[in-house]
Amino acid sequence: MRVIAGVLQKEGWHLAEAGLPIQVGVKSGASPFSHGHLHRTMAEYFILLRGSVRLRVDDRELVMKQGDLVVIEPGEAHAVIHASRDSLLLLLMPPPVPGDKVELEEPERQKAKVKRHK
Repeated sequence: MRVIAGVLQKEGWHLAEAGLPIQVGVKSGASPFSHGHLHRTMAEYFILLRGSVRLRVDDRELVMKQGDLVVIEPGEAHAVIHASRDSLLLLLMPPPVPGDKVELEEPERQKAKVKRHK
């Protein structure tokens, strides 16, 4: 058994260095979110622990409320459009794969999909 205490108290990606089979990210609405991006082969899981978050996934917008889980599938462009200052978002995904993440610069390009690899 391993216990990693205080994970939710520090923003950023955690636990990759611990050799676990997942990455764990913690993000609050008190600091800016990154630009839109997508993953070629990996799914990303968003769990909202507190507050509210508005997401864009491809050409859809949705509002997450406390307790919601959103699964972002490979190839789906996604970005956090707005987060309440009190929000606390937990992100889970596999360890990084070189070349998997595609950064998107313009809002129009966030709708573009990259062919999924199987």
